[in-house]
This record gives sequence, C-alpha cells and structure tokens, in this order.
Amino acid sequence: MISEIVKILKDANIDEPQAKAKIILRELANLSAEDIFLGKEIKNKAEVLDFAEKLAKTGAPLQHLLGYWYFMGEKFIVTPDTLIPREETEFLVKCALDKAGKIKKETVQILDIGTGSGCIACMIAKNAPQTEVLGVDISLNALQVALENVQKLDLIKKVVFRKSDIFSALREGEKFDIIVSNPPYISEDDYNNLDKVVKDFEPKSALLAGESGLEFYKKIIRGAKKYLNKGGYLIFECGHNQADEICKLFEKHNFTLSDIICDMAGIKRVVCAN
Repeated sequence: MISEIVKILKDANIDEPQAKAKIILRELANLSAEDIFLGKEIKNKAEVLDFAEKLAKTGAPLQHLLGYWYFMGEKFIVTPDTLIPREETEFLVKCALDKAGKIKKETVQILDIGTGSGCIACMIAKNAPQTEVLGVDISLNALQVALENVQKLDLIKKVVFRKSDIFSALREGEKFDIIVSNPPYISEDDYNNLDKVVKDFEPKSALLAGESGLEFYKKIIRGAKKYLNKGGYLIFECGHNQADEICKLFEKHNFTLSDIICDMAGIKRVVCAN
C-alpha cells in the first residue's frame, strides 16, 4: 500500500513522498511504523488513496489537508490562516518555561505576540500552572483557530486572546513578566526563494517582515519596556543568521542579553533578554 501512495506523490513531484506516505498511513489508517513495514491490511484503502490523490493534485501542505498538526505532543487545529507549528518553536516555549519557573510570583503574566494557532500560548500555560497567557494577533481568523485550540485543550481559564497589532490593543498599565514572540522574520529576498508549499499556502502576513526580515523585532523591542515588569524577559524565535542582529537591537534599547539557544541544526534559534 505504501508503494502506491509513494508513486502517486512522486508522479506529482511532491517533496519527501516516502515520509509523507508514512504520515498518511499513520493518520488516516492508524498504522504504526511496524504495521507499515509488515504490510498490515488497510480497511479504508479508498479513503487513504483519495487523500493521497488530493495531496498530489493540490500540492497543499499535508497539515492543511489533515486540518491539524502536532506540537510538543498535542494536536493543534491548523488552517491556511495560521502557520503550521514547527519543531524548532519548541525551543522558544522551553525557554519561556525556564524563565517562568524562576519568577517568584503566584501568577506569572505572559504575552504571546503573533499567537497564530495559539500553540505557543497553550503549551506554556499547559506546562507552567502558575502562568496566565494573553495571546495577540492581527488576524481574527487566526484568533478563531487559537480559541478552538484553547477550548480543545481545556485551557480557557488560563489563556485569553485579543485582536491587536503588536501592542496596539494593550491597556494602559497592563504589564507582563515575559513577552514571547515568533514574529514574521522572512526578508523579501528570502520570501521569493521559499519552498512553493510554504509561499503558496501559508499566510504571507505571518512570514514576511520587510526588506531585512527584522521589522517586527524592531517594533517589539522598541515598545516592550512599557509593558514588561521590572526584570521581565523578552524572548524571540529568530531565523537563520538573525540572532546577532537582534542582540544588537537589544543592546541599542538597553536590554541585557540572557540566552542564545541553538536548535538541533545548530542554528541560533532563540534569543532572550531582560
């Protein structure tokens, strides 16, 4: 069966056909890697092949066709209005959890800028019981997805959302112990060279960040001090070769660098300052 799916995807020039075929069998036929290896019979073969044909025909992200994807062990609803959760973003969440654990307060207030599907906000709240998270996003459609994810994970008392262009909808005197963000960070040149499956199907507004790719970092760093409690942390996910430039922005605005965290590929993926 897997060979049939791989052929369908290969014939349509879909990237990583073998890996995607295994995901299709896992998600639609509930087969383990061992089941696939042993060629276990599939009861819903027509459904599985229809899905593979749809993927081949549209070229859309597998996650969009499924309607969900996994992040830190939880299943999140995803749509074309939100970025698909990516493994490297776990480093951002883990950094926020580490800092939240060091803040000696009954309730640690966290702001997630550009919350998208809500995966960052949800996993911080789920893994740090002392936190309350406000997620903001300029897209109402993304916020609707985020709200569905919060409800599904039963975090409605710990995570709330607000439509906001970065800080625009924050209230006077509203303060946070930690601000986290995985903002748009793709430069115009890099955007033009993105994989077709990303450029054609994921929201441009969640990817593109001006000529340099640093526009949102600049805006957030400039405005963050007004909304951070004394000693509070500002934590970013960043793109390839951006960490050093962000550190310079921290220094320019009198933040003290706390951490630079590399991902599994050795890329400086998360920067933290206070």
